[in-house]
Amino acid sequence: MNAPLDLGLEAPIPPTPLELLTSKAFVAFVPVQFSENLSRYHKALSVSFVQSVLEEHGDLKIIEDVRVERALSRSQFSQLRDSLEQSKLRRFNDELIKQTIELGKWLRVRYIVLMRVQPSPEKVSSNDWSTFIRFRIYRVEDPVKNEMNHEFTFVFSESNNLWEELGGLVRGRFPLGGFIIESRANRAYVSINLGRRNRISVNQVCKIFRRVRKEKKGTNGNTISSIEFDRIGQLTLFSVQEDFSWGKVPSNFRSAILNGDAVRCY
Repeated sequence: MNAPLDLGLEAPIPPTPLELLTSKAFVAFVPVQFSENLSRYHKALSVSFVQSVLEEHGDLKIIEDVRVERALSRSQFSQLRDSLEQSKLRRFNDELIKQTIELGKWLRVRYIVLMRVQPSPEKVSSNDWSTFIRFRIYRVEDPVKNEMNHEFTFVFSESNNLWEELGGLVRGRFPLGGFIIESRANRAYVSINLGRRNRISVNQVCKIFRRVRKEKKGTNGNTISSIEFDRIGQLTLFSVQEDFSWGKVPSNFRSAILNGDAVRCY
């Protein structure tokens, strides 16, 4: 790209070095709830199966459990913590979901997962086992929505087939996210930190968002500060390399975008 390099203002909340290294969307798991009579072995394999499918096929990056646990220990999330202890996610009511979204915003992830594992009524052979798994994935960024609602019987001996089946449901459902790292010719052309390895292609349309910090009252009256995304434009990719790409921005959006703005490729 030989067009003149643009020099000017950066986005108000620029990407961190870690965010530039990974184009995967961050997702948090609310502590998985288990019914009784499940061994540690069954619990661990059931959870790791779902998480591995989301990471491999959904291009998601799961944050450490300790971060979620520390957040839940804060007084502002005591109501959610109590709800989990009482309900064990036997049902997903509106208030529980609202509190979960607040937790996700505080953690600054794009998605948050509610999941329950229980013994399966399906009979398997004496050297096999199964569990019944229910999970929901919510998009935390506005507009908040239920991105996925799924339940299935996890039979250990059928892991490979279930892997492909669940992978097919997940693949392409969660848009890839990156950032504008450079612009040229008065923002007519921009470079983003997504490339072929991120499964994007020429002529793909990506939306551009401005990250802004907002504050609002939580369910318990405390003020929660979170990062929101305001859509400000779009681009169309015309050159895709291994780990970066160039896109063309329509003229009506060029004055609005800045280096460091977020990009979502669908």
